[in-house]
Amino acid sequence: MNNTPLSISELTNDIRLLLEEGIGVVSVVGEVSNFVNHTSGHRYFTLKDDKAQISAVLWRGKPLTFQPRNGMKVVATGKITLFPPQGKYQLDCFSFFFFFIGDLHQQFEALKQKLLTLGWFETERKQPLPRLPLKIGVITSPTGAAIKDILSTLERRLPICEVIVRPTLVQGEGAAEDIAAAIRQMNRKSEHRCDVLIVGRGGGSLEDLWAFNTEIVATAIYESKIPVISAVGHEVDFTIADFVADVRAATPTAAAEIVTRITAEQFSEFFSSVEVKLRRTILQMIQERKRMVSRAAESPAFRRLREDIRNYMQFIDTSELRITQSVRRRLLHAKSRLDALELHAKSAHPFAPLQRGFALLKHGNRLLKNEDSLVNVGQVEIIRSNEKATATITEVRQDNAELF
Repeated sequence: MNNTPLSISELTNDIRLLLEEGIGVVSVVGEVSNFVNHTSGHRYFTLKDDKAQISAVLWRGKPLTFQPRNGMKVVATGKITLFPPQGKYQLDCFSFFFFFIGDLHQQFEALKQKLLTLGWFETERKQPLPRLPLKIGVITSPTGAAIKDILSTLERRLPICEVIVRPTLVQGEGAAEDIAAAIRQMNRKSEHRCDVLIVGRGGGSLEDLWAFNTEIVATAIYESKIPVISAVGHEVDFTIADFVADVRAATPTAAAEIVTRITAEQFSEFFSSVEVKLRRTILQMIQERKRMVSRAAESPAFRRLREDIRNYMQFIDTSELRITQSVRRRLLHAKSRLDALELHAKSAHPFAPLQRGFALLKHGNRLLKNEDSLVNVGQVEIIRSNEKATATITEVRQDNAELF
């Protein structure tokens, strides 16, 4: 025994851990007294009956559907913890509502008692979950937050698994029948049979969750040959489906985590077996393909094929040579035409005659053409290839014979 004295803080912390881990989450019925709605938003109060009392707190952000008053009888659900500065234990509340026994509560208890008597809750009849589920069925609403949480968790933790979603109603008229039909439908699928089923929805009121408190859903879960994980509501919500199912998950996300709880050793064993099967299959396929190739190589059709391939190769070579020669001829012809066009373009240039010794006459801002008369022109500019001159026309003769 260790006789080293503990500090008060150490002792208090040990007591707090004992309370939180030893008792956990509880629901209690009691009368409210000393209720204080603090300016911080937290609610402090005492729950009591005629023999005892306990301090309680409902933190800011926890929903309240009514204004509690001293003397009210309520049901509070939470966990037992300890407040170190005062050294007293208290109930840290998750939910808080009026205490009443209505028709739904009576129906719930009646069905629970009936199925308990039939032995539907017995641990011995519950099926174990598969070690490595490769096909997981999900029965829930296709639009709620639950399906998103389940799919994202499965994708993150076990991406190799195939997920088959069977959309269902999860509350209101016809929801219980739809859920039961979905469970039976998943069990009938022999070709695409799932290894495990997740059945559930997100949180809500007792009325919202009622489909999972019906006998028709309980019967479908009980008769399922596929292991069923019930994932209805939040951690504090309990339904008939939870009691009948092979495994109860506190939330839909928790259900996805439970079903993918696989060790590294299991992964290694699985992939080793897959590797062996894959190697065997590939070797069988290779051997079969080799036999097929050998048979084909020895067949007359294959020999003809090789001859055809050689003929096609020769045809391609001949065609390539013929096309190359044709392209070269066309290029030479095009170059000859281009050279001729270039010469023609050069000869048609207005300054081309100047290179042959001729001159141009310019009057003002324009060149004089052959059809322009020199009469009354007066002064002209003579343009040659390498010089210019200005002249005055004093006489114009029309006799072409005397020009040269």
